[in-house]
Amino acid sequence: MNATQRLLLRQAILLQLAAASPASLPPAPLLHGAALAGFRIDEQALQAELAYLAGKNLVQITPSALSHGLPRAQLTVAGRDYLEAEQLV
Repeated sequence: MNATQRLLLRQAILLQLAAASPASLPPAPLLHGAALAGFRIDEQALQAELAYLAGKNLVQITPSALSHGLPRAQLTVAGRDYLEAEQLV
């Protein structure tokens, strides 16, 4: 995946989280959303992208209330600001 494709994938993830906001999402719907956006990634690649976005404070990763082993991703205020600055929302 080149840099442009990676940027588009990250934006697709952020847009999906914005649509779900203020709720958080587990990996399965994020993988499905990425596939609908034209990206074929596995859960490991998704986790890497979420870790990158969390490192930039655009996404917050928290454990599920019912299953601690299932992480959930939520858009942060900085993530919404990024999408607004890029005129994506």
